[in-house]
Amino acid sequence: MKKLAVTFAALTDERLEKIKNTAVGYEVIEMNSDDSRITECEIIFGGIKPALLKEATNLKWIHTQFAGVDSLLNPEVNFPEDVILTHSSGTYGIAISEYLLTLTLMLMRRNLEYAKLQFQNTWKPLGTVKCIYGSKVCVVGLGDIGENYAKRCKHLGATVTGVVRTPRKTLPDSVDKLYTINQLDEAIADADVVALCLPGTNETVGLFNEARFNKMKPGALILNIGRGSAIDTPALIATLESGQIGGAGLDVTDPEPLPADSTLWQMDNVIITPHVSGNYSLELTNDLIVDKFTRYLQDYLAGREFERIVDKQLGY
Repeated sequence: MKKLAVTFAALTDERLEKIKNTAVGYEVIEMNSDDSRITECEIIFGGIKPALLKEATNLKWIHTQFAGVDSLLNPEVNFPEDVILTHSSGTYGIAISEYLLTLTLMLMRRNLEYAKLQFQNTWKPLGTVKCIYGSKVCVVGLGDIGENYAKRCKHLGATVTGVVRTPRKTLPDSVDKLYTINQLDEAIADADVVALCLPGTNETVGLFNEARFNKMKPGALILNIGRGSAIDTPALIATLESGQIGGAGLDVTDPEPLPADSTLWQMDNVIITPHVSGNYSLELTNDLIVDKFTRYLQDYLAGREFERIVDKQLGY
């Protein structure tokens, strides 16, 4: 019997049963991504330790539990050309957009600074704060996550612009204006908040460097939930120290984990979390991931084309 490996981290009996009921004709095996049995499988849902790829001679399709697939497409991995790669993009939008909105409001209202005063038993008004209503928000990367965040900001009264890789024929409801990536400097020039919702590709590495930070509105906020490599970390520190950037919310960093001696840890206007914006404790997200995989699995078994597969050259 053909084999399907499930290495999805947030598996429950109900989710496993749903996969088994869909995978007609397959033995569904729950395992870790570094389990040697994974090399015998035709389908993998979750992930695989890259070193095992060359031994997985029966493998035809991997559906990752993540939206980002850069770890598998690293040139050193040598991902097999004949293996289909799909991801869970489209399932994290709700969870991560709520996280981004939390960062936005905390930084605008200086909640981190007030939290530090609380732990010092200090009652001290800090003065000027900002409001999302009437502000300008620029979302760089308008996929599922970016669109969900844009919608929430717009509903709260912000003017929202989006930056995409290729032009779109119609303007999404989530934004008031759309730019392409070659218009990035123009897009960020008057934004109060710039949110990076980008995949990890060669094109996005170092996209925000000192020169680009200096193109931003003085005092603007920068948020990053995509990949830490999109931001030049020393440049970010320098522009935060100078006041050119008013604050940062970082769920991803470069390097990652962020070294304990990084200056970023001690900054009052920087919020850092350890790559948890799509936290697996959120049952909604986990259900959406399994729903997407089983929907794709139905297509696979029926010989239909997938809604979307990863372009291995582009990286998403």
